[in-house]
Amino acid sequence: MSNSTLKITGGTLRSRTISYTKKSKIKPTKSYIREVIFNTININNEMRVLDLFCGSGILSLEAISRGVMSSTMVDKDYLACEHIKHEFDKLEVKNYILYNHDVINYIENNNKPRFDIIFLDAPYDTNLLELSIELLSKKNYFDNNSYIYFEQHKKDYNQKLVSMISNTHNIVKDSNIGDVNYIIALKR
Repeated sequence: MSNSTLKITGGTLRSRTISYTKKSKIKPTKSYIREVIFNTININNEMRVLDLFCGSGILSLEAISRGVMSSTMVDKDYLACEHIKHEFDKLEVKNYILYNHDVINYIENNNKPRFDIIFLDAPYDTNLLELSIELLSKKNYFDNNSYIYFEQHKKDYNQKLVSMISNTHNIVKDSNIGDVNYIIALKR
């Protein structure tokens, strides 16, 4: 299997690279979007991140590089999870927990933990993003949350998701780049 590389855009790990296994289901967030995310989110060292469908782990690495306390990552792809462990070890990153689980089952089976930032990067052409947002809301993950970031394919833009998030958060960014629509929301 071939690998591709990603460069961390800011913080203490800025310019360091990680690799990820090129697989059709892994679609790392573009560097431009990562810069927008972290120029929008006010990071502090007490924040906890929940990175669902973490894929390459790049969003968690960017957050850790910028000083968050910890990141909890969830992905059901075993090979992707093993690769993340290898890459985080290479960078000597320790303040993370990685669960090789189905995201929906993870959300259903965890009792309302507090996460300041939630990243959702579900595979396109599935209903997993909508299911995840519905379940996160139902399980009260948004109660003590500060920021939510999610992306979807531009051609599949789902206004229902924006409306659901708007019940608890203000939409700060709703933008497109290439074929990606991304949304950043801040808790009211």
